[in-house]
Amino acid sequence: MSDNINLIQKLERGRAEFAYNCVKDALHMLEPKKQKEYKSYVKKIPQMILSNGLGPTIAFVLAKSEDGNAYDLIYKQINQYIKSEASSRIRLADNTDLVQWIVSCNSTEYKYTSREILSFFNWLRRFAEGLIEGEADE
Repeated sequence: MSDNINLIQKLERGRAEFAYNCVKDALHMLEPKKQKEYKSYVKKIPQMILSNGLGPTIAFVLAKSEDGNAYDLIYKQINQYIKSEASSRIRLADNTDLVQWIVSCNSTEYKYTSREILSFFNWLRRFAEGLIEGEADE
């Protein structure tokens, strides 16, 4: 039992650290208006995944991505997270695109990846709320 608790703690620490670094990157890479949009989007995307599914949500994020906007950064960060050691048991090759992989994976991988990305967004949302001032509507 102790080994399971240690593994869970290690996974959560990895997610938290990765998410913290993602929000710090957003603070450095995006102008203040886009930082607020980033914060708004990371709060909305988990509900989109729960309502519409991972594939349609990631496709939406990709469709809204334009070079340098908040959606573009979020898409890149999800891609980086899934390929990182912080994500548990998901092994996406460096040269594989996230959308391509999602549409080709089996239902077990799809469900697991959905849960993993939701767990990542839980931390991402917390850090965005704590580190990014203001709201997108202001």
